[in-house]
Amino acid sequence: MEPVWSIGQAPNRIDGTLELGIRHLTPGQKITLEAFAQDDLGKVWRSFGIYRGDDQGTVDTAGTAPEEGTYGGIDANGLLWSMRPGGSDPVYFMKSGSAPQAVTFRLSSDGVLLGERTVDLHFVSDDVRVTEMTEPFAGKYFCPDASGRGSLPAVLVLGGSAGGLLWSEQMAALLSSHGFAALAVAYFDWQGRSGLPNRLAEVPIEGVDRAMRWLQEQPGIDAARAGVMGLSKGSELALLYASLYPQAVRAVVGYSPASHVFEGIAIAPASRRSSWTHEGRPLPYLPYPGGPKSWTAAELAQLRKLHEQALQTSSDEQLEAARIRVEAMRAPALLMTGAHDATWPSAGMAEGVLQTLKKCGYRWEVCHAHFPEAGHLIDIPNLPVTAEQGVRAGAAAAAAREAWQTALAFLQRNLALSYSYSRPS
Repeated sequence: MEPVWSIGQAPNRIDGTLELGIRHLTPGQKITLEAFAQDDLGKVWRSFGIYRGDDQGTVDTAGTAPEEGTYGGIDANGLLWSMRPGGSDPVYFMKSGSAPQAVTFRLSSDGVLLGERTVDLHFVSDDVRVTEMTEPFAGKYFCPDASGRGSLPAVLVLGGSAGGLLWSEQMAALLSSHGFAALAVAYFDWQGRSGLPNRLAEVPIEGVDRAMRWLQEQPGIDAARAGVMGLSKGSELALLYASLYPQAVRAVVGYSPASHVFEGIAIAPASRRSSWTHEGRPLPYLPYPGGPKSWTAAELAQLRKLHEQALQTSSDEQLEAARIRVEAMRAPALLMTGAHDATWPSAGMAEGVLQTLKKCGYRWEVCHAHFPEAGHLIDIPNLPVTAEQGVRAGAAAAAAREAWQTALAFLQRNLALSYSYSRPS
């Protein structure tokens, strides 16, 4: 009798639990399940597990641990996040958009192929309308069907120093699948696409406000229930925006955040510049040690050291001038960090933000979710994890899932109630 597959319940969401079972095996039969996926660079990633059928001749990845494989223990999504590339290892599974991710599963026993199935893992639900924007800003808007729901809460999402819509598009897509209108905004792009600056230097904060105003003015949106979410450099920007435009923001989520404005980043050497401007003026910033940075491979490998030195060598006056005025925010905040952050000391900076808010008697909810086994990139749940030094793949995958659920619950809790709302003139 041929094995019978039980795989998924369409549509399968990337942040869900994959249902993968094989029935009609011989009790005790040893099988191999492999998973294959291709990233946007054309690189094929692979994982595998060797399992043994139970007394009923069944293997269920949600209840069966592999005897050996690319992951250990019971984990229904283990074959997804534990995929690794063949050949030379890139550090990142390049998924640049929100199109479904195809994953092919192959079943074999004693070297004989017994079957193959392909599953699409979705970021966007069928009821979500997707609009790509080039004017008056570059971004992608995800709006779920509001029929019977009333007005929708909204979230503006900002990616990190990878530029463009990396991470932000996928996160906005996931938020829309949970009932939020979500706008991913590109504030710079290394290749200068969509007319964006090709360096992360002197980026006007007003661009974020222009995008937020557009989002809040869309049909079916409750402007009083708008939040902002950012990753890494986008988290620095999110905290800055919430501090400078407090009436516009009703919830803030920062993945691997910063507490200060740092020097801008450019591919080619340039004069020292702030990362951001406001009202036409560069914001005070902490300079990196040495001259203007061209970001060599050696320097990129020591980013945390550079940021720590910037914090340690700056004077008290420089530190205070470059500090993000988080006490000016008027919204609950969630900061999430990993102990093995190799980019900058996000956990220490998050604690600094919390201490600042505590001292000033901040009356809104403030949370710091710290993941002792995670790194800087707390990524999209169930994508193949990034190989960061000192971070176990399983721990990174668990942190990604928990962080997403924590962020989702925080936004649902804090954007579920209406607030009185007025925009600054």
